[in-house]
Amino acid sequence: MSRRARYLTGCLWSLIFGSLTLVAVGCSHKEADIYRNPGIAIRPTATYALTPTLLGARPEGLDPRVHNALMHERIGSAIRSTLAAKGYRQSAPETADLLVRFRVSVRTAERDVRGFVARRTPGGSSSNESAPLLTVTRAERTEMTEGNLVIELLERHAGAVVYRAEAHDDDVTPWDASEFAIASTVRVLLQEL
Repeated sequence: MSRRARYLTGCLWSLIFGSLTLVAVGCSHKEADIYRNPGIAIRPTATYALTPTLLGARPEGLDPRVHNALMHERIGSAIRSTLAAKGYRQSAPETADLLVRFRVSVRTAERDVRGFVARRTPGGSSSNESAPLLTVTRAERTEMTEGNLVIELLERHAGAVVYRAEAHDDDVTPWDASEFAIASTVRVLLQEL
């Protein structure tokens, strides 16, 4: 393959991935809440141990769409790689400075989706006057899948929450369970760590 062909192929792939990223971001309905305990400092070289779930699993966390080994492995892998990139080192739970827990859940909810139809109605005595708008509203019900991912870091000795981040997406799709989407979400949740 010639140098020019490799360059054009690279440009094409960049355009494709850029477009996919814009579509994913534009269609997303995600919210993230992050809490960092101001009274406890986190050393950038702290050690951590990963535990698979937060205590007190809710029924939404037992849904087979998220309560499976593949999903938990993807989330765990994303957390480990993000923490490693920030300089944290994995350790045994008995000696770790921080305990890292996560919980993932989904639930199907029925929602009202309102559509608005606007049309002009005859009005005014002359053709120069603007006609008033008549708005008709109709309600429809649709099923949507909501998803949550919570990541908590606790100081092992005190048991106090040092950092807590929660992502909520009110319209989860199968794409959101991909390695790429999970890694992106985890990076956003742990960005302020």
